[in-house]
Amino acid sequence: MESTNNGSWVIDPVHSKIRFESKYLLLTSVTGWFNELEGSVVTGTDNFEACSISLLIYTNSLTTQNETRDEHLRSPDFFDTERFPTIRFQSTEVNSVEGRLVVSGDLTIKGVTKQISFDAGFLGTVNDPYGNRKAGFTLNTTLNRKDFDISWNKYFDQEGILLSDEVTIVADLQLMKLS
Repeated sequence: MESTNNGSWVIDPVHSKIRFESKYLLLTSVTGWFNELEGSVVTGTDNFEACSISLLIYTNSLTTQNETRDEHLRSPDFFDTERFPTIRFQSTEVNSVEGRLVVSGDLTIKGVTKQISFDAGFLGTVNDPYGNRKAGFTLNTTLNRKDFDISWNKYFDQEGILLSDEVTIVADLQLMKLS
C-alpha cells in the first residue's frame, strides 16, 4: 500500500458528503444530505488503523430537495436545528477487520450520545492537481432514530406507518493532508 506519510488530515467539505435515508410508507426511501460538515483525522499508520476521527455536521444544512419536508426535518419534531445546530461524532476505536475498517465512536444528535460503529472502506491516497495529498473513504451504518429522540411519526389505516425507525447513513469523505 502506498504511504500516506501519516499525520493530520482535514475533511475536504467540497468533495465530501453525508447522506441519510429512511423508508417512506415502508416502501421507498426518502433521501437527504447534509451539505455543511467539517472534521479531522489524526493517524500514525499508512492504512488509517487506530486513527482518531472528529466530525461536526451542521443540521441546518440538510436538504431532501423538498423545502416543505426540509423545514419539517429542521423543526423540533426531528432535528430541532435551532436548539441543536450540530451533530457530532468522535471516534473511540478504529480497527481493521477482514480488510475493512470498523470505526466505533460516540455519535451525538439532539443532545443524546450513543456508541455506534461504521463500516469503512479506505479507498486509497493520491496527490491532486494542486499538490495536495488526498485520501478517500466511504462509511456506512444503520441506526434507530428513536435512540436519538427523533420519534415523530404518523400512523394510518390498520397497518400504515409513514416513516421507518431505521435510518441508513452513508458518508463519502475525502481528506486533505495538512502540511
